[in-house]
Amino acid sequence: MSTKDQRPALTRAFREVTLSLIGLFELYDAEPELMEATADALGRVFRAHLNRSGPRPNDEAKSALHGLLDEMDSLAAEAA
Repeated sequence: MSTKDQRPALTRAFREVTLSLIGLFELYDAEPELMEATADALGRVFRAHLNRSGPRPNDEAKSALHGLLDEMDSLAAEAA
């Protein structure tokens, strides 16, 4: 598990990876199932890194990856 000093850096890294994947998937018109599976897998790793349970529901998100990005941003705001 990560220490408190590592968490902000790892959270920023997860956010950058998520943004990159959103761009790639939109550019190449990826299948929605691929986007959902990727968001699920990345979200599980991200939440394990933070010792958190399930995702926060976000029905307004454009895609599953956008929902994960919103979750990351809200957690970062809580930590600040």
